[in-house]
Amino acid sequence: MAYVMEMSFDNSHRLVRKRHLFEYRGYQFSLIQDNPGKHPDHLLTILPTYDELHLNAAFSVAAEFASAVCWQNNARVAIWESGGRSSSHVQPLARLQPSIFSLPRIPSRGNVVGYELTRLPLIETEAQRMALARFREGRASNNDYLSFLFFWQVLEVGGGNPIGFVDKALRKYRREIHQAVEAIDKLPLQGRSVGHYLYTDCRNVIAHFRPKSGAMLNLDARHDRVHLVWSTRAIEQFAKCYIRNVLGLKKYCYLVRKRRGAFPMYFPEDQLSAHRYRIAYPSPSWGAITGKLKRKIIK
Repeated sequence: MAYVMEMSFDNSHRLVRKRHLFEYRGYQFSLIQDNPGKHPDHLLTILPTYDELHLNAAFSVAAEFASAVCWQNNARVAIWESGGRSSSHVQPLARLQPSIFSLPRIPSRGNVVGYELTRLPLIETEAQRMALARFREGRASNNDYLSFLFFWQVLEVGGGNPIGFVDKALRKYRREIHQAVEAIDKLPLQGRSVGHYLYTDCRNVIAHFRPKSGAMLNLDARHDRVHLVWSTRAIEQFAKCYIRNVLGLKKYCYLVRKRRGAFPMYFPEDQLSAHRYRIAYPSPSWGAITGKLKRKIIK
C-alpha cells in the first residue's frame, strides 16, 4: 500500500509558481506554496510503502533539497515531517493535495518574492551536505545564540580549524566577506584576533564552556546582546566563505525536462552539454537572463 509522506517546507522567499514538480536524488516531489502568514509550504512525495527505511531516505533527500534552496536563494528555510497517509488508490503527484496544515516556524521578516528553483548548488560530498544542513538551521533559527553555534559548526566540518580559518579569511578573502568586516569593526576585540574573540567570547560563552577567567554571558546586558548580534552576522559570512572555498561548493544543477511533458528532474551542469534539455519551468525572469522570453534549450 502506497504512502503519501507530507513535509512542511517553511521558506522566507516566495517562488514564482504555486506548485513545482521535480525529481531530486531519485525521489519525486511536489512542492506546493501556501499562505505564508498562516501555514508553511508543503513538500509531498509518494513512497511504495510505510516503513522507516523509506521514510528516513526520503526525508534525508528532502532536507538536502531544502539546504540547496536556502543556499541558492539566500533564504530562511526550515523543513520537518508533518505526517502522512496510506492508501491503495493514491492520486498522481501532480494532482496530490496536502492534508496537514501546521504553523510557520521561521521568523517572519516580510515576504521576498520572485524566486525560482531552476538552478541549485550541486552537492557532491558528504562534507558539503553536512555544512549546508548546519547553515540552513543557522539561517532558520530565530535565536542569535543558536544561529552562532550552527554557523560555527560549519567551520568545523571536515576537520577544519575555525580560529585559523577566520583569521586567514580576513587576509585572503577580504572582499568576499566585506559584510563580516563591517560587523567586526563593531566588536570589542581588545587586541585579540577575530578568530580568538569569536571562539572565547562567543562560542565558548554561549556553550557555557567557562574559561579560566570565569566569563559568562549576561543575557540581561544590552551590550552583550548587541555584540552577539554582530558576531553572528560576521560568522555567517565566514561560514559562506568556508563552504565555497574550502568545501568547494561551486558547481550547479538545473531543473530540466528530457522532452516535452517529461517529469522535471535536476541534472548537473556538466551533463547538460551532451543532450538537449528544456528548462522545466521557464519564466520571463529566466528568459531575460538568456535573451529569450519563452523557453531556453540548453545545448
